Amino acid sequence: MKKIILCTGGTGGHIFPMIALYEELKKNHKVKIITDKRALKFLKKEKGMSIIPAESPYRKEGLFHLIKSAIIISISMIYSFFIIALFRPHVIVGSGGYVSFPLLIIAKFFKINFFLYETNSVLGRVNRYFLPSCTKLLTGYENIKGLPEEFKSKQSFIGQLVRPQFMYINEQRVFYGTNVEKKGAINILILGGSQGAEIFGKKLPERFRSLMEKNITLSINQQVKQDQLEKLSLFYEKFTQKQNFKDKDSFNFLLFTFSNKVDDFIKKADLVICRSGSSTLSELASANKPFIAVPLKNSLDNHQYYNAKYYFDHGCCWLVEDNQDLGFKIEKIIEQVYSARLLLQNKIENLIKLKRGNPLNNFINQII
Repeated sequence: MKKIILCTGGTGGHIFPMIALYEELKKNHKVKIITDKRALKFLKKEKGMSIIPAESPYRKEGLFHLIKSAIIISISMIYSFFIIALFRPHVIVGSGGYVSFPLLIIAKFFKINFFLYETNSVLGRVNRYFLPSCTKLLTGYENIKGLPEEFKSKQSFIGQLVRPQFMYINEQRVFYGTNVEKKGAINILILGGSQGAEIFGKKLPERFRSLMEKNITLSINQQVKQDQLEKLSLFYEKFTQKQNFKDKDSFNFLLFTFSNKVDDFIKKADLVICRSGSSTLSELASANKPFIAVPLKNSLDNHQYYNAKYYFDHGCCWLVEDNQDLGFKIEKIIEQVYSARLLLQNKIENLIKLKRGNPLNNFINQII
């Protein structure tokens, strides 16, 4: 039995892969997760978890923020020193985010072997900093932008870590509503990522109304921000009543804020509209669900665009940039899919072809 520390940022894209790894490793090893307080949105604090302060020096500009970040990082290094000194891990895994920085600094001080995991298609800044000192860089994508030539020998492509419930969808080959012969309602799921996507709530409802006026039947499950919930619910109810649809099932909708049970929505989706965080895309890919990817245009180093482009280049999704034509482009895609369900089937087949082994097993074989 080995002692292993997993350190990761508290956003969904960072924490979800580490949750999957934690659940598998703790069956045979003693494991601790180090993260920040944002992670408590996604999981309950348990014995194997420690919360430490975290702050990105790049989040804001100005001398005050830089000084504040330096102080927080210094405090986190003290936390990290005592965590490592008391736990005495054999291996440490850093998966990016600024929580990883102080812990990996202390790992270097104690001369503990550590692995880096890069879940995005662009090498993150913390991983880039520690690349010369790591044992290996394990990656979710085959080709990583920003990886220096002299360190490419350290890279090992293991695939994207996803939570077990998404692997289960994949194993069962469950495809809801992808009947290529019938033109029933298209089941559409809109995901904004762990932070929610305000832009989808602003630009998509009018486009759904336009589709309904073209006699395209829809079933919508949409993630919205809390302050959009009431307004959008009234909007959908109002236009549904005004249209006086002959078929009561011509339009159904369900609005929700963040949900830890998102796999239940994914199971029943024919098509997903989403941001391009690595965790979101990898879970959809594992579940064999075609998606329209809308990268966050101000994501760090434009990594969301390159995440989506990987799947787009392999024929697994549609890629729509976040601009003023966003809603109209998505409307056109849905209209095409409604007329030719084979477009969905083609994306599903390409997603299946993209899979290579079990990423969790690949990862554990590398670090143990």
